[in-house]
Amino acid sequence: MTGGWLTRIETLGTTIVVLMVGSMVLWYEAVERERGLVVTIGSGMLLYVAVLVLCGRRSAAGSIPWWPFAAAGVVAGAVAELSNAGFLITVELLAAVVTGLVIGTAHWLALRVWIGWTAGELDGQ
Repeated sequence: MTGGWLTRIETLGTTIVVLMVGSMVLWYEAVERERGLVVTIGSGMLLYVAVLVLCGRRSAAGSIPWWPFAAAGVVAGAVAELSNAGFLITVELLAAVVTGLVIGTAHWLALRVWIGWTAGELDGQ
């Protein structure tokens, strides 16, 4: 079953904003540190969208669950950091996972608020 929120214009808009912020980080890291980070961060961004869509398709249509956004952020952050660290478990892995969780949660909150403004009520309440 596909979540109704997954195909809404608000979801596309908030996802584009998340990817734009990721693009700014990508550009900054490539200029300041090394160009190889473009592949690492870029793959993390693509993985975020892929996990969000895959998990979002499994959610109920009547609500906007938090877990697809959390899963997308955690997976993207963890995989990007693991590939950056040569697949070694480092202290930065925890920071990447927490950062991904925060980004996913912020995306979820922004989507709920935006849909609430455009529809007059928050889905799932």
